[in-house]
Amino acid sequence: MQVKLYEPEVIWSDGDWEVEDAYWKSKEFLAWLYNSSPVKDKVVTNDRWGKGLGCKHGGFFSCQDGYNPGKLVSHKWENARTLDKESWAFRRVAGADDYVTPQELIYQLVSTVSCGGNLLINVGPTKDGMIAAIMEERLLQMGEWLGINGEAIYGSVPWKVAQNDSIAPGVWYTTPRAGKKVYAIALERGWPEVEDVDGKLKINLGSVNPNSIPVQSIKLLGYHSGQKNLAWVPCDGKTCKDGILVTLPNERLIASKWAWTLVIELDF
Repeated sequence: MQVKLYEPEVIWSDGDWEVEDAYWKSKEFLAWLYNSSPVKDKVVTNDRWGKGLGCKHGGFFSCQDGYNPGKLVSHKWENARTLDKESWAFRRVAGADDYVTPQELIYQLVSTVSCGGNLLINVGPTKDGMIAAIMEERLLQMGEWLGINGEAIYGSVPWKVAQNDSIAPGVWYTTPRAGKKVYAIALERGWPEVEDVDGKLKINLGSVNPNSIPVQSIKLLGYHSGQKNLAWVPCDGKTCKDGILVTLPNERLIASKWAWTLVIELDF
């Protein structure tokens, strides 16, 4: 059987705080949209269709700006953010510190995808349609990171076992829709700084229980093209308490910046 996939048509409503949905005739419009419109079979809408409806009705929930529950929720959701922390429009007076850092941007991307959400990034252009250099830089930096780590993002779904690691809070998980892998994405605050007694950096993944999760091998994207396996051992209460302990390479040998992806190959 062949399944035809559609790119959804997104209708994103805003300004819902102004008046109730009856004023906009939202119910009538949405009924037509989903039942009779030319895009009825591939359209998706957000939840901002009248005062008080956010996080209650809609194809996906955007709730308030910057919504990120940090865990799995029962309804599809979206994290709507802007690169300028203070405005959705271009501000001539904005300074460098007013913009999100690459680390902050990638944190929002990783934590959102790990919990099954979409990330909407707003870029406010100037009055003549130009994109400020610092905004262009942030988008290029995110693209640089995705060029190495995109395997853990594109087409991935939340890992049902855990989204955020139980021991390393800076580590978030995803898994491919089809495939025997788990991706552990370590943000900068999740990457260890203190060497073990043998002089090597090691990361304790507490949510990867080798008794129930058959780990076959572990690789690191951007390290020797991802072909070299990393050493790891199950925790035994002495080396570590729970999960597995993975030995990491020197950070200078990894192409990725800001966050790093461990690819855990499973044996089943």
